[in-house]
Amino acid sequence: MANIIPPALNKGDKIGVFAPSSYVEKEDIEKSKALLESLGFEVFIHPQTYERENQSAGNHLQKSLAFQGLWQRKDIKAIWAAGGGNRCAHLLETINFERLKNSTPKILIGFSDVTSLLNAVYAHTNISTFHGEVFKNVHKYKQLDHLLELLGGDIVSYPVNQGNILKSGSAKGVLIGGNLSIFQYLPQTLPNDFYKDSILFLEDCNEELSRVDRMFLHLKRIGVLDKINALAFGQFTNMQESGRPFGYSLKDIISEHTDGLDIPVLYNLPFGHGEDLYTMPIGVDAEINTDTCEFTLLEAASCKP
Repeated sequence: MANIIPPALNKGDKIGVFAPSSYVEKEDIEKSKALLESLGFEVFIHPQTYERENQSAGNHLQKSLAFQGLWQRKDIKAIWAAGGGNRCAHLLETINFERLKNSTPKILIGFSDVTSLLNAVYAHTNISTFHGEVFKNVHKYKQLDHLLELLGGDIVSYPVNQGNILKSGSAKGVLIGGNLSIFQYLPQTLPNDFYKDSILFLEDCNEELSRVDRMFLHLKRIGVLDKINALAFGQFTNMQESGRPFGYSLKDIISEHTDGLDIPVLYNLPFGHGEDLYTMPIGVDAEINTDTCEFTLLEAASCKP
């Protein structure tokens, strides 16, 4: 089945916000709302956004109803996750993906813990989604112009230099991925080998290097690394080492687990939990060419009218 590209987001369109993971602070949401409204967009903050249940932004049913309700509204063109954190994956058991598939496609934006929802929507419906900054941080987001170009239907590229290349080569494939600690569970829980022949992009933060090593080993053992066309690693920020020194760097770990793979591997690209977070559309064809240091979309991630 062909990938489904949602309609482009233009000035005057309405953005809906909900919180699929941990709770968020109202002050951050209001600052981001004001910025986007100053740029010509309408913003609707779903009441669920400010719910709290322990660390979570309410319970699973509240989150699921908010998300599906926004998706069914004809006036909402884009759905933006308020924040990341924890417990977004619980929503997947309560979402009617068939109904989403039979409705007008929406732009869906988020990252970090929202990785589970982004990939699930694509795997179940073939509708592309957007791994980009969560709404609470939009008011301080450095790559907002790049994101709005992407959402507006432009074909964008990503900065690459020789220092980003671990393994040379060229490859084409649909972009798939997100946060490593979340993504590692998805190949065995989402349908249709959604990651096959993909350019897999991964990032993470606040993890022990020994755990990162185990995550890559898991992806390797379940066959994911043998079925992809390229690997693109973003920033792995604030890596931890709380016990005996592990001794292996992130680059060591990546090199070991990609040894023998005849695919291009890029490293330390500008996306992740740091200041740089270029938005990567999930379910959109892209191309990597290390000879020319190019990483470019092959198609628009949203449809201009």
